[in-house]
Amino acid sequence: MSYVLQTINDPSVETKVRNVDIYKNLVYKDVELNTFKHVDASGSQDVTVRNAVSADPAESIDSAVVARLVAFREAKLRKILQKHLADEPQAYADDGLSVADDRFRFWFNFPSTFKDALLQPLAEYMHRFLVFGALFDWYTQLGMVQQASVYGSQLDGLEDDIKSMFGGASVVTRPMQPFGPAYKFK
Repeated sequence: MSYVLQTINDPSVETKVRNVDIYKNLVYKDVELNTFKHVDASGSQDVTVRNAVSADPAESIDSAVVARLVAFREAKLRKILQKHLADEPQAYADDGLSVADDRFRFWFNFPSTFKDALLQPLAEYMHRFLVFGALFDWYTQLGMVQQASVYGSQLDGLEDDIKSMFGGASVVTRPMQPFGPAYKFK
């Protein structure tokens, strides 16, 4: 199933701007934990292999690779949802003490009828999209096609789930039967 994202171009449609923040450290941690659990489940005793497959947060190279993979997936997510992204308001403040940007911040235009109760589920779907996308890329780069396919197979479904929350029209495509019904007459 796929969804067609519809933009809010009609000025008569009332809209509201809502924010979704995805915390980078939680995404990075989930990627690292999943790679660690994969190594645990593999049963491999080879320390070199275990070290190469598991994203170790203590290793700056692994952390840099994970951060870059997640940033790429964040860029893909923004591209997917670009029609719904709102301009960030000029006036913004938080109580964060960190100089580093610790989150991915998404501002969205929603129709005024959008239920704000769906913001938390949207954040969860977006978080999972970033994690699974980074894991897919991680295992693909390592040549671990089977493990990559586990995460890759879920990305399209997550993308459709995210798009559906924006109220896009569902577009279901089914193969046509070129010569009549699929069953046989006896």
